[in-house]
Amino acid sequence: MDLARAWIEWLVMTRKTYLERLLALPRSERVRDRGASFPSIQDIFLHILDNNIWWLESVPENRQDSHPRVNGDLSAAEIRRTAGRIARSSRVLARSLSPARLDESFLVRGIGGDGEPYTMRVNLRTMIWHLVEEELQHRGEMNALFWQMDIDAPTRAWFSSSLAH
Repeated sequence: MDLARAWIEWLVMTRKTYLERLLALPRSERVRDRGASFPSIQDIFLHILDNNIWWLESVPENRQDSHPRVNGDLSAAEIRRTAGRIARSSRVLARSLSPARLDESFLVRGIGGDGEPYTMRVNLRTMIWHLVEEELQHRGEMNALFWQMDIDAPTRAWFSSSLAH
């Protein structure tokens, strides 16, 4: 539980540094198509937010069919508001963790990368680990795009986490 809480807090704190670095860019640079997994660096960040809403809100509340997508040409204020929402729901989740809660499972329905529908059961422990894995993948992508613009990526070492102390 301590490790899951620390992962969540590390994600929240690091995501904030990426948000600030992203919003420091001129809008034209944020939304420029760079040919990544999602066209722009802003689109990649919005995907991270959307993924968190999906796993932290839509899956547990069984609202997967009506999941409100986070994408499009959002303003800086809308992006900040959504990132704040994810930070709050992440911290609520972290405080709620117990051994029984980590074993709680949810029915997940979606469309796979091959376009085929799937259904699976996933426990909260696996969901949290997936959020870590997914966000790290897309942060790596953002890092490369920042570096291509000659901007230091706002990486944050695990050593900065509460558990590492």
